Amino acid sequence: MLFMDCLGNCEDCADLARCGECLSPKELAALREAARVSRLLVLDMVEAAGSGHLAMALDCAEIGAILFGKLLRCDGTLPSWLDRDRFVLSAGHASAFLYAWLHLAGFPMAREDLQKFRRCEATAGHPGHDPRRGVEITAGPLGQGIANAVGLALARKLLGSRLEEDADLLKGRIICLAGDGCIQEGVALEALVLAGLWRLDNIILIYDCNGITLDGPSLASNAVDSAALLDAIGWQVQVVDGHDLDALGGALERARMLPMGLPQAIVARTVAGMGVPAIEGSPRAHGCPIVGEEWARARQALRGGRKFFVPAAIRRHFAAISQLRDRERRSWQDLFREALDRRPAVAQLLGREKCLDQWLRSTFPKIGDEGKMVDLRSVSSSVLRAVDEKTGRLVSLSADLFHSTKTAIGDGKQFAIDGMDARNVQCGIREHAMGAMANGIAYDGIFRPIVSTFLVFSDYLRPAMRIAAMEGLPIIYVFTHDSIAIGQDGATHQPVEMLPSLRAIPGLDVVRPADGEEVVGAYALALANVARPTAIILPRQELPTSCDGPDAARRDGVALGAYVVKKEQLPLQAVLLATGSELHLAMEVANFYPSCRVVSFPCLEAFARQTVEWQESVLPKTCRRRLSIEAAGPMPWLRHVAEENAISIGEFGECADGKELLARRGFSVAAIRHRLENLLATASS
Repeated sequence: MLFMDCLGNCEDCADLARCGECLSPKELAALREAARVSRLLVLDMVEAAGSGHLAMALDCAEIGAILFGKLLRCDGTLPSWLDRDRFVLSAGHASAFLYAWLHLAGFPMAREDLQKFRRCEATAGHPGHDPRRGVEITAGPLGQGIANAVGLALARKLLGSRLEEDADLLKGRIICLAGDGCIQEGVALEALVLAGLWRLDNIILIYDCNGITLDGPSLASNAVDSAALLDAIGWQVQVVDGHDLDALGGALERARMLPMGLPQAIVARTVAGMGVPAIEGSPRAHGCPIVGEEWARARQALRGGRKFFVPAAIRRHFAAISQLRDRERRSWQDLFREALDRRPAVAQLLGREKCLDQWLRSTFPKIGDEGKMVDLRSVSSSVLRAVDEKTGRLVSLSADLFHSTKTAIGDGKQFAIDGMDARNVQCGIREHAMGAMANGIAYDGIFRPIVSTFLVFSDYLRPAMRIAAMEGLPIIYVFTHDSIAIGQDGATHQPVEMLPSLRAIPGLDVVRPADGEEVVGAYALALANVARPTAIILPRQELPTSCDGPDAARRDGVALGAYVVKKEQLPLQAVLLATGSELHLAMEVANFYPSCRVVSFPCLEAFARQTVEWQESVLPKTCRRRLSIEAAGPMPWLRHVAEENAISIGEFGECADGKELLARRGFSVAAIRHRLENLLATASS
């Protein structure tokens, strides 16, 4: 439903507690003054840093005033309380806006932090996730914050479904502030469509529509009527003057109290760089610095005095608001404790997550006998379902591939308008939004996201994965169809460079299990990774069980990153290093060479974290005759083998039968034996 040009005249919603002319003259004066002070703080931060983005940070001052100065459900003395409004700044370049308002509203954002703007982590140029200070997400590249907000809203709905008739206690909203750049990014539209489809009425998008991007007027690159688009995809939309405090207040109250079962959008028309004449309405406002005397004139226009100064009257206003917020939060906590007494399962869900890695390694049934062919995707499915039965915390997101990746949990029901208790989320063919929404679920901190698609499509969600790794979000990615072995789909669908590409992301564990036992170990490692994401890479084809050794040793070996899976019978002469679908080839080759050791190497990142003693026990420095065997690019292996000894694929695939294609590229017992014979001959000559 589209409410065009809502000016806060709300005869049609008389039952609202506060709407329309929602501000008393005293409040209106205080919030106007707060908006002025916030603009000065923004100027002071950018001037002190010598860089920064002014446009949105200045033109959203009234939005900040109505939110932080009146309507936001938050408490600066306890920023991370459960039922707070999550304020998500999607346009992270407007970080000065967020820092100024957190400081004014009494969050742990000190004057000294503002003075170090863009020179310390507390006030970085783009905000980093820190709920203790009131920073809900790491916005990262434009548009992702919108998708993060949709993920947060989804997580709140999942929690509400557990509370059943007590769900009305959850009054917090996800309030996302975004600009023209965010709206133009494809990831944003992907997520906005899903929010409309699911009718997530606990999210409010505020679109700062100032008509300016860095290179000029936004109409030069974007002629979309965003209000009409949002309406068409299932959002309730209001269009307001973004500098009119009463209009903003009325629109926000209506969005919160009359959502009509729809996600809410407020298109706030603003003037870029508002309050600074030198840049108002100009592309200069976005990223070009004010120069020379323009700083003095800008401060004069805003009646500025001492730098980083907040008048006593503004301090008193926010102190009074803080007292009200503290009482509101305490009252809610009392009611919620009573609800949890009635719902011990929810209390357990909100408690500390049980780490099930040891349970999984020691208890899960043995997977097949030596040589038995096993579908690793099916093993993965059984592990996921077992873990979910134990925790009830998993949320599985798929890009239209549940049937292929086999990552559905529970009874397989999918999250929908009439099924918000289901934890299988069908994202459609929207990998980037899926990844960013998973980040939002992880930021919420209650549920553990599982994200699945084909490995070749991992680049579509790479920006979100990068942020997940940067922030240590414990997401589990399941990527299947992992090599040129998928054959006849052709080169476009055969991942060659994806494994090295993923391993290049700092803080991401990439695990490529070789058989069912290592799949169990992979999930044990992923569950133990409570402060880093994990990517589990699985093949489409069935694989043989690699050995009949103790289950625990195989599973524990994955956590160590690499381990000896076949020990030499004579003095050591060569080591074969292999992962995934290539490990069984190494095992077969070693049968011909009793002086050859086989090392299963499921996770290079985990191995790098082990002690020097363990690394030496697996890969002795005295034995440099090593071959690595993996049907992917060679780069990650060059720290362990000489470049000429990496049996790998350095070019794209082709259309052929998978087994035939692998053999052509040297992945056969005969070809590997030939390479090993040459290596041994060269070493002995």
